[in-house]
Amino acid sequence: MMGKTHFTVGLAAALAVASPSTLPDCLTAVIGGCVGGVLADCDILDNDHKLASFSVQFVAAGVTALAMGLDGFLNLGILRSMTERQTAATAGMIAFAVLWLLGVFSGHRTFTHSVTALLLYTFAVYVIHPPLTVGFAAAYLSHLVLDLLNRKNLPLLYPMKSGICFKLFYADGFANRLFFLAGTVTSAYLLTRGILSGFAAIQ
Repeated sequence: MMGKTHFTVGLAAALAVASPSTLPDCLTAVIGGCVGGVLADCDILDNDHKLASFSVQFVAAGVTALAMGLDGFLNLGILRSMTERQTAATAGMIAFAVLWLLGVFSGHRTFTHSVTALLLYTFAVYVIHPPLTVGFAAAYLSHLVLDLLNRKNLPLLYPMKSGICFKLFYADGFANRLFFLAGTVTSAYLLTRGILSGFAAIQ
């Protein structure tokens, strides 16, 4: 599927699994969903849709930065928690950066489109900030599941070269638009519900 679809479906998956009921939980799920949903396509150098992939990842980075800025402005606790765990968080960020670079220079739908990458990235995220883990993993897994429906094999057990796909849809066909719409509507609903629950809890 295309990057914008992975973005919306990843966000929806993160919100659905995390089921946030406070404002910090909402921001955590949004960050995990945005990053996890599109990270597998960080193999930009060998991506079949370089421009679209880069654009969506730029948007995901922007939303993440906005969420972190909002957390800092409202003092909701995400940045404070990471600061209190500075050594571990820094180690996790370094590990994440190394894995990201491996992804950037890997072939499209190789390392990053595997359960191996899912586990490694998720562990790095856990070290950075444990509450991010559930939403991130759900979003990353949604990316793999959607791409399994396409017509190019995924090496889920990388570095084993054999792959699998269900050959049901084309990446930029009608199904992509349908999943994008479903992800957008579901994300909007779940995020609105989480924010309203967060405000209700404050009152």
